[in-house]
Formats: sequence, structure tokens, C-alpha cells
Amino acid sequence: MSLLQSIKTLMMAKYLIPTLLLSLVFSLHSKGQSIENQVELLKQNMLNPDAASLNKILAADLVYGHSNGKLEDKTAFIENLTNGNYDFTEIILKDQSIKTNKHIAIVRHTLHAKTNDRKVPGETNLKILLVWKKEGKIWQLWERQAVKYPVP
Repeated sequence: MSLLQSIKTLMMAKYLIPTLLLSLVFSLHSKGQSIENQVELLKQNMLNPDAASLNKILAADLVYGHSNGKLEDKTAFIENLTNGNYDFTEIILKDQSIKTNKHIAIVRHTLHAKTNDRKVPGETNLKILLVWKKEGKIWQLWERQAVKYPVP
């Protein structure tokens, strides 16, 4: 190998290794970011429901569990959001954690919400567990369960 070829090889390695490392970091970040984006999209749809958008991010076999034990399927959840039975005026999410394993993601967070369900103002504090599954390239909400907790 000539001196010129050695220099070219070193120059390529100098730029190739950082590029590969950055690609890996962005790849790992985008997996988590995708779930974060879906959680944010769900939150925005709970504040301003859009049936078409909800249909894309909710799994066909969704089970949506409420803090009172009530379970809903996808159709019932979308209907209750779009007809005003559930009317969120403010949602604050905190303490979010995300775990992913191939095609499943588990999201936990606390939710504080102001509501106006059926024109009755209210507030709620919940611990939420969301289970997302990847369908093709899209993360869809598959299961949701909430429990109430008192704010000190």
C-alpha cells in the first residue's frame, strides 16, 4: 500500500467512524422519538378529537381501560371522544418512561387533566399504562389502563 493510499484510508476512517456512530445514535433516538410522537398525537387527539387520526393511531383490537374499571373498544372510545362524552380541556403528562422491545412499547406516565365531560367541569389525576404495538411502520395504541391517585 502506498503512502497516498494509507493517508486516504486514514482520512476515510476519520470521517466514517463518527458518521456511523451518529447514525446509530439517531437510529436509537428515532425509535424512542416515534413512541413519544404517538403519545403526543394521542394527547392532541384527546384535546381536539379527529376520528380519522384516531383510527390511524389506535389498534383495531384496542382495549381502553378507565380508572373506574370500565373497558372500551376502539369504536366506543372514538365515539365518546368525538361526541363530547369525554371532553378534555387540558392535559399535562409528567414522569413519562418508555420501554421498547421490537414491536411492543410500554409507556407509563402521570396525567393531570381538566375535563368538561357532558358539560360538567372536572379534574382528574391518573397513573397511566399504555401498551403500543408496531403495525408495519406505525405504532398503534393496543392497551391502556388508568388508576386514580390523590395529589398531596
